[in-house]
Amino acid sequence: MSEPRAQRSVAPAIPPPPSVARAPGFGPDDAFIVFAYAILRREAAALPALKPMVEHSPTPDEIHQLRVAARRLRVALRLFQRLLPSRAVVRLGAEVRWFAGSLGDVRDLDVYGESFKAYAQTVPPALRGDLSAYELYLRRERAEARQRAAAAFASPRTAALFADLERFAAAGPTAAALRRWRSLKVREAVRRGIRRSVGRVRRLGEPLAERPVPAALHELRIKAKRLRYELEFFAEVYPHLKQTAKACKALQDLLGTHQDAYTANARLRNYRALLRKQDADGELPPALVEVRKSQLALARGVRQSFKQQWPAFAATIDAARRAVA
Repeated sequence: MSEPRAQRSVAPAIPPPPSVARAPGFGPDDAFIVFAYAILRREAAALPALKPMVEHSPTPDEIHQLRVAARRLRVALRLFQRLLPSRAVVRLGAEVRWFAGSLGDVRDLDVYGESFKAYAQTVPPALRGDLSAYELYLRRERAEARQRAAAAFASPRTAALFADLERFAAAGPTAAALRRWRSLKVREAVRRGIRRSVGRVRRLGEPLAERPVPAALHELRIKAKRLRYELEFFAEVYPHLKQTAKACKALQDLLGTHQDAYTANARLRNYRALLRKQDADGELPPALVEVRKSQLALARGVRQSFKQQWPAFAATIDAARRAVA
C-alpha cells in the first residue's frame, strides 16, 4: 500500500548488482529467443541478489525491492512463456507468486502505518486521542505480518525457490528451442507484444474514463504495471519506449493511491467488526469516522483525476504502439 499521493515520499532505490543491471545489448533484427533469455536471466538473478542476510529481519525497503523484483520476474515469465519449457514457467511462476504474497501484508502495513499519520491530520485535534487504540491494533497487525514474512524467508520453500532461480538464470535456450524460434526477430515480437498489451489496457480503460468503477480501476492498475515492465524490457532495444513506461508508472501511482484508500477503508471495516465482536454495540469512534471520510474523499478525487488524465495517457500508449508497428 502506498501513501496518499500528496504525502508520498520516494525512498532511495537499492541499486542492483552490476551483473543484474547490465543491458543485454540487442537490436531489432536479433533472434527474439536470445533476447528473451537475456532478460529472463537478468530478472531471475535479481531476486536472489536482493535476498537479505539471514541473521536479520528484512527492512521495509528490502521487502519493497524484493516485491518489485518478484513482480518483474512474473511479468517476464508471462511475456516470454511460449518460448520456455511450460512446466518450468508454471512452477516458477507459482513459487514467485507465493513468495511475493508472503511479503504483501507486511509491506502494506509498513506503508499504511506511515500514511495513517497523514490521514490522522484530517481529524480535529480534540478527537485525535481516540486514535490510540486503532494505532495499537495496527502495530499488532504489523508485528504478526513481520513474523509471517520472517517465517517465509527462513522456510525451505524459499531456499528451494532461490536455488531454482539461480539455476534458471544460468541456463539458456535448448538447441531445439533455438531451431524452432530463431527466425522470430525482436522487431516482430515487440510489435506483436506491444499491440496486444496496449490493446488490453485500452479496452479496459476506455469505459472507465466515463464511469470509473473501483474494482475495475484496480485491474487497470495491474495491467498498466505489466505494460510498464514490458516496455522497460523492450526499451533495451527501443529506448524511446522508456518515456511511455514512465507514463504507465504515473498512471500506476495514481490508481495505486485510489486502491490504497479503499484498502485502508477495508482495514477500518475489519477493525469495526473486531469492536463489535468484543461489544455488540461497538462502533468506530468519531475520530476514525473522520479518517474514513478522508479516505473516501481521496478516492473520489483520484477518480476525477483519472477521468481527466486518461485521454493523454491513451494517446501516449497509442503513439508507442504505432512507433514499433
